[in-house]
Amino acid sequence: MRLPIATILSVPALASLAWLSFAQGSGSSEPVPPYYESEAAAKPFPKTLPPQTFPHPLLQKVYKIAMEIPGVLAQQPCYCHCNRMGHKGLLACHVDTHSAG
Repeated sequence: MRLPIATILSVPALASLAWLSFAQGSGSSEPVPPYYESEAAAKPFPKTLPPQTFPHPLLQKVYKIAMEIPGVLAQQPCYCHCNRMGHKGLLACHVDTHSAG
C-alpha cells in the first residue's frame, strides 16, 4: 500500500510538533524539580555507587557516567519526584540504588 505524499510529509512534521510541545513543558503547571544552578554550587559532590555494584551492563554504564560527570548531573532536575526524599538534582539519584530502580 502506498501512502499519499502529504501523509508521508506530515508524519515528520507531527513528530516535530510533538517534541516541541514536550520540550516546552506542554503547558504543565508542575514546577521544575530542584537542581543546582552551577557545578560550584553542587560541590562537594556526593560519592556515587561504584559501577561494579550492579550485575547489569547498562546499569554499570549509567553509574560510570555518573562518576565521570557529576557536575553535569547535579545541574539536571530529576522528574521522578525524588526531591521528596531530599534529593536535589539528578546526581543524588546515583548515590544509592535509586537510579537503578
